[in-house]
Amino acid sequence: MSRLNELRSQTGALIEDPNFRRYHVPGGPVPMTRPTRRHDPLRVCAWPPFLSALAVALACALTVPLSASSQTRSAARISEETRVIDTYPFSEPDPIPILVSDARLYPYHAFRGYSATSEPREWKVVKLENDLIEVFVLPEAGGKVWGAVVKETGHEFIYRNEVMKFRDIALRGPWTSGGIEFNFGVIGHTPATATPVDYLVRENPDGSVSCFVGAMDLPSRTHWRVEIRLPPDRGYFETRALWYNPTPLEQPYYNWMTAAAFAQDDLELYVPGGSYLEHSGRERPWPEDEAGRFLPLYRNNRFGGHKSYHVVGELNDFFGGYYHDDGYGWGHWARYEEMPGQKMWLWALSRQGGVWEDLLTDTDGQYVEFQAGRLFVQYSPGEHVNPVTQAAFDPLSASAWTETWFPLEGTGGLSDASREGAMHVELGDSVLRVVVNAFGDVTDTLRIWAGEHLIENSVVDLVALEPFEVMIFHVASDPPVRVQLPGLDLDYTTGSRDRALSRPFETDPSAWASIPEADRLVYQARELAKGRRYGEARALFEEAAGQEPWNRGALLGLADLALRSARYEEGLEHARRALQLDTYDAAANFVAGNLYRALGRDMDARDAFGWSARAVAFRAASYVRLGEVMVGAG
Repeated sequence: MSRLNELRSQTGALIEDPNFRRYHVPGGPVPMTRPTRRHDPLRVCAWPPFLSALAVALACALTVPLSASSQTRSAARISEETRVIDTYPFSEPDPIPILVSDARLYPYHAFRGYSATSEPREWKVVKLENDLIEVFVLPEAGGKVWGAVVKETGHEFIYRNEVMKFRDIALRGPWTSGGIEFNFGVIGHTPATATPVDYLVRENPDGSVSCFVGAMDLPSRTHWRVEIRLPPDRGYFETRALWYNPTPLEQPYYNWMTAAAFAQDDLELYVPGGSYLEHSGRERPWPEDEAGRFLPLYRNNRFGGHKSYHVVGELNDFFGGYYHDDGYGWGHWARYEEMPGQKMWLWALSRQGGVWEDLLTDTDGQYVEFQAGRLFVQYSPGEHVNPVTQAAFDPLSASAWTETWFPLEGTGGLSDASREGAMHVELGDSVLRVVVNAFGDVTDTLRIWAGEHLIENSVVDLVALEPFEVMIFHVASDPPVRVQLPGLDLDYTTGSRDRALSRPFETDPSAWASIPEADRLVYQARELAKGRRYGEARALFEEAAGQEPWNRGALLGLADLALRSARYEEGLEHARRALQLDTYDAAANFVAGNLYRALGRDMDARDAFGWSARAVAFRAASYVRLGEVMVGAG
C-alpha cells in the first residue's frame, strides 16, 4: 500500500482539493488549528507550467497545543545516591610496575585478576534530570556517564549496562561497557576508566545542573576536566571538556569520547561522509564498500571481524543512529572545527563478537559505540603510507570544547542536527516527508523550497522531543528540495554535496622515497615520541644524527629527550649545536631555555625564552617560563 493510500485509510475523508490535502498522521495528540500561514496555501499550485509536477498536497501532524511555546519547565535537578549494582570485581594492583610491560603508562599499575561471578556492591551515582531526560554519572568508575533516558518514552539514547562487569580491555586492564567514557592521553581506553576520579556537583544560576569529573593523567601530568551539564528545559545534555598541559614539554594528544548504544538489526547509522579511515589512516569507501554493501545498516555488517569506521569527507557537526522498528535514535553534535572525529565501532556480527556480549553484560545485549574525537582517527601506525600521523599537545597549552548528546523520537532518521533540534527529510515516490524534533519548546518558521520556488512558509509551534511531521505530495526529486527551520538552525537540501571536502588521505608513492634517509628517520622518531615511545625514538634520532651530525630535527629531538630524562648537560649540547645553525630558531631557543632553567642558569634561560617568544607557536609558553624565571629570581 502506498503511503498516501495508507494515510487515506487511517484518516478518512480528506480536503476535496486534490492538490492540497492536510491531515493528522495517527499516533500523536489530536491536531489543533494550524497557526496563521505566511501565504495562501492554495497559491502554491499557481506555478509556471514547467513546475506543475511539483503541485503539492500538504499533510501536517501538529503534535503540539497552541500553548506549547508558553509551557513552563521546572529547573533541572541533581542528586547523589548510593546504588547496589551487581559487580564482577577485579583484583588488587599488580605489584610489578607497569614499566615492565608498557613503559608508556608508568607510573600506573596494571590489574590482572577478574571475577567470573558477580556480587552486590555499592556505587555512588549522580543523577541529573529535568522534565524531559535523565542522565546518570559514575564518579567511581572514571567519571563516565552511565546512561541517559527519555522520561516519557523510556528510550535509552545512551546505553546503560545494568551490571559492572569488568574485563581486561583498558590500557591497564579493567573496563566496563556502556555509557560515555572520557579518554585522554594515548590510544586506548583511559587508565582512569575503572577507578574513582574527582567530582563536584553544582546547581547553576540559569536553572541548569552540572556534575564535574576529572583527573590527572599521571604519565603526561596533563589534567582533564569534563562538565556534564543538563539544561532545565532542553532534551539533551552537554559535556564541556577542558584539557591542560602544564608541562614545558610536548605531550601525546589523544582524545575520544566513547558512547554506547544498543546494537539491533533495525539500526541505521547516519554519519555524513564519503569515505572512512582505518586505524592506520588507509582510506576506504563509505557508505558503500567495495563489495556494494551499504555499511550504515547494522545488519549489513555480517562479514569479517570487528569494525572501526572513522568517517571523513564532509564538514558536518553531527552524526547518530536510528532504530527503524522501535522508532527512536540517538545523536551527537559538536562544531566540526572542535570535534572532526566521527567513529563507529561494531563488534563482529558473528560469534567472535557475540562472545563479548556474554563477557561484558548479563541482560542488556550487544552494543555499538559512537565515538567523537579531536582527531580524524584513532591512529595506529601500519605499513600503508598516508598523511595521517600522531598528534602532539603543545607545551603549557589548553584545549576546551563542548559536545551535545541528544535523543531522536519518531523522526525516521537523521538528515540534519544542531544544538537546538534534529530533522529527517525523505523524498521518494514524489512524496516529501519532513519530521522535526525540537530539543526545547519553541516557535519557528518552516520553509520549504522546490528549486527556487517557496512551497511552504508557515509558523509552527514545537514541543521538546515530540515529533512534528509534514508530508507534501507530487514533489519531484529534481530540482533539489531545501527544508529550513532558522530558529532551530536546521537547513537541509536533498542531494546536496556542498559540504563535501577535498582533503587528501593518500600520499603519492614517490613522496617517501624522495625524502633523505636522515629526515625519514627523524620523522619516524617524532612519531614514536608523540606516542610516548621515547626509547625507540631516541634510537632513531641517534641513527639520524649518525648519518647527518648537524641534522636540525635530530638535534632538537635528542635535546628534548635528554630534558625529559634529566640529562640536562647532554641536552644542552644538542640544543647549542642547533643554535649554531640558526641563532633565532624558536624551537631550539625554547628547548635551550628549558634546559638552562633546569640547570639554574637563569640569565641564559631569559635570553633563550625571549627569542622563542617572538614566534607565535612558542609565545604563550615562553612568557609563562619567563614569568617563572622572574618569580624565582625574586
